[in-house]
Amino acid sequence: MEEFFKALSCKWRIEIVKALKDGEKCQCEIAKILPIDPSTLSRHLSMLKSAGILEERREGREKRWRVKDERVFDIIELAEKMVCNAR
Repeated sequence: MEEFFKALSCKWRIEIVKALKDGEKCQCEIAKILPIDPSTLSRHLSMLKSAGILEERREGREKRWRVKDERVFDIIELAEKMVCNAR
């Protein structure tokens, strides 16, 4: 569980997960949504995969990324509500 929450402790990794809410995307599609250097994006994707949040599949020469368990969106939404209500 520690690795899971550590992976979600970065604003960019949370934004990557949110970018995948409407379905899987390749890294280039995610890069168009978020202003992150490609190598940095790749490291974030790998960390989210290691934490069990994302999974990938090959489609030709590209990797397609998707959320492994959609309940992660509920966790992020709940955390956002808790933070907003605490202010």
